[in-house]
Amino acid sequence: MTTLAAITLSAVLALTITGCGARQAETTGGKGGELALATPFTDALGLVEAAKAGTRKTKSSKSTIDTAIGGSRVKGTIVALYDGVDSKLTANMSSDGEQVEMRLVDRVLFIKMGPAEQADLKTDKPWAKIELESENPRAKAAGKALTKSFEMGDPAKQLELVEKTGRIISSEQTRLNGVPVNHYFVEFDARKQLNLFLGEMGELPADKRAEIERRFEGKDLRIPAELWLNAEQLPLKMTIDMTGFMKAMGAPADVDAKSTYDYSDWGTDVPVSVPPAGEVADYIALLEKAGR
Repeated sequence: MTTLAAITLSAVLALTITGCGARQAETTGGKGGELALATPFTDALGLVEAAKAGTRKTKSSKSTIDTAIGGSRVKGTIVALYDGVDSKLTANMSSDGEQVEMRLVDRVLFIKMGPAEQADLKTDKPWAKIELESENPRAKAAGKALTKSFEMGDPAKQLELVEKTGRIISSEQTRLNGVPVNHYFVEFDARKQLNLFLGEMGELPADKRAEIERRFEGKDLRIPAELWLNAEQLPLKMTIDMTGFMKAMGAPADVDAKSTYDYSDWGTDVPVSVPPAGEVADYIALLEKAGR
């Protein structure tokens, strides 16, 4: 996988959607010292505020990802601390069988290059870096997109999408791997998500914006998702099914597009080491040297 593809992958994985929904007063009793599980929320705002308080308190987590879109599949693990400019992460992913390793620390993204890309860019350095705060126009643009992506990878930010673009369809109380959870069935309005996206991409060329909007015109597009939260209002699992949405947008009739995200180790330490300086090349400089 090329470094550019890995950058795209990091953005796609981070732009996930979660769902949840105002809590009633009573709670269910716990067993064996378990925390009491609150009665499920019934509106997005109530649950989002409670869940964001929990995720922002812990700040870090481990995410296991399994995404299949058509014949492509992405799997892997991300351990991340979501703390504004102090955010950091390590990611080890497999995309269609190719391994991708990424590290974010001190506002610099490091991506490990494969031998083929090293040869293509004429470098013996195994690591490429992109400084998210660079003044280089190309690096600055990439940094802006990546910063937005990493922000959206924050479960607290994901939960905000529920309030802004989703609604609760139903809920139940059950157990997930033996843990008491509130299980929410959520539906997202793809048009609202588009408007949110376009609003955040203010510099998008008018023709590109018009083309995106044209593809949504006259369509009532809904995206189903499910979310499992524990008694501390922390997400443990999320699934999203983009199959119907993609078919409505013109994908082949046999396309299948589903993602599963499992969250664990809330509050975990996130040690991220910077690759040795002698093993790192500036990715934008490599591209410019190669005439790209």
